Amino acid sequence: MAITISEITDCEQWDGFLTSQPRGHLLQSYEWGELNKYLGGHIYRLGALDNGRLVGAMLVLVPQIPLPVKVPGIHFNWLYCCRGPAVEKLDGPVLAGLVEYIHSIARKEHAVILRLEPNIADGDPDVDDWLAAYCALGFHINPIAVHGRRSWVLDIRPDLDQLLAGFKMTWRQNVRGAERKGVVIREAKNDADFDAYYELLKITSDRDAFFIHDKDYHREILRRFECKGDAVLYLAEHEGEAIAAKMLIRFGDWTWDMFGASSNSKRNLKATYLLQYRCFEWAKSKGCSYFDFRTIPEILEPGEEMWGVYEYKKGFGGFSRLNIPTQDYVYRPLIYNAWRNFVELRRARRHSERKKVELERAARGKSNKEE
Repeated sequence: MAITISEITDCEQWDGFLTSQPRGHLLQSYEWGELNKYLGGHIYRLGALDNGRLVGAMLVLVPQIPLPVKVPGIHFNWLYCCRGPAVEKLDGPVLAGLVEYIHSIARKEHAVILRLEPNIADGDPDVDDWLAAYCALGFHINPIAVHGRRSWVLDIRPDLDQLLAGFKMTWRQNVRGAERKGVVIREAKNDADFDAYYELLKITSDRDAFFIHDKDYHREILRRFECKGDAVLYLAEHEGEAIAAKMLIRFGDWTWDMFGASSNSKRNLKATYLLQYRCFEWAKSKGCSYFDFRTIPEILEPGEEMWGVYEYKKGFGGFSRLNIPTQDYVYRPLIYNAWRNFVELRRARRHSERKKVELERAARGKSNKEE
């Protein structure tokens, strides 16, 4: 096998390869690379070719390291491959060829590290072979992930009645109850609908304290995938008022639950449960086999960040999928170690602050019960 590595500019060739691979992922798609460029990022879309046939793909982003103190004229880059690379076969020169080519890019970009977060489940039968392959190429494990390692996945190949039967009883009741109470689920059709979605997203961001990109970026995400029939924006309405929303994206035989939002009002109607069920219907209509709810806590213990979100997702049935740990190849150890120490301190501080908030919330709840 004579492998050559080159940058790929053919969207159909790139996405066609990824969707044919069991470990192809939305975050390695051609469109996702374009979205990073839309945000002003720099990317490399590298393909391994065997006599012109794509046998490996690796989308690499080039972000700057966020220094704790900004110094004018000084910055450091790192190379990041999220949910990749994807290669046709582990044995052979493809993976090594892609990594070797990236090393030459790292020199040009003055990169501190190359960080990979492959789309390989921890429970895969050949997971040990993959870990050994990365170790042999000079990578070491970083226990701190950039993109959440664990997600919640539902196998949607059974028919809808079987899926509904797999919900927790209260979840089934909420789906049916929302419909009885007049909640209507429909596709967004115009700019006004999109504005309603984004307003709900802002409300949810304020309530749950998470970052959201600006409206134009969300519009660009929808535009890029919707034009191929691979995205939908749903609104849940009651008496004409938008009270919940979902954006879904399909890639291959997977659908991702990309963004969800809900109002602070009419929460008793349980509109999100009916909305989620309609999302499964859409994914099945697209021929998908799996529905990815996206991130849940890496450690499945009460009190962990996103625990409530995890319990909500779990109620629809499904299983937890944990990816292998982050793989780091270090080019500049001194800068890398300083950055990693900074990240660990920041994570520890955030964890401590979250625990404090949870204890205060629990104390208030106990006080209210005693009263």
